[in-house]
Amino acid sequence: MRDDPSEERHQPSAASMTPRVHACLECESETQKTGDFCCDACRAVFNNRRKARGAEIYDLYMAHRFQRNLATQLKLMSRINRLASIYREEDRAMRNGRRSWRRPQDVLEERPYLRSIATRIRSGR
Repeated sequence: MRDDPSEERHQPSAASMTPRVHACLECESETQKTGDFCCDACRAVFNNRRKARGAEIYDLYMAHRFQRNLATQLKLMSRINRLASIYREEDRAMRNGRRSWRRPQDVLEERPYLRSIATRIRSGR
């Protein structure tokens, strides 16, 4: 009887068994840590940037969500998108294009309630 070829696909290769070298999201130094940063200082700089940028987007998005007439008048979603584009250009110029945001999967993993879908059931007339 011939060996199952699918078994070969599940065997780890030599390349997959070598330790993977990661680059710090802030300073690009190599690290073999499993996280995104080489040290606490780089993590703090990264998160402080997110806080400063996030405060601007937060204010605009909340108005977009809860003050619809004003948001439409001021074209807030376009402004939010423009602000994100400006941030990305800053990343390209000052961070060699490294992303300045957390992975969406990581955020959703920390906040599983965001995956749920809220529904309303209307009964009667």
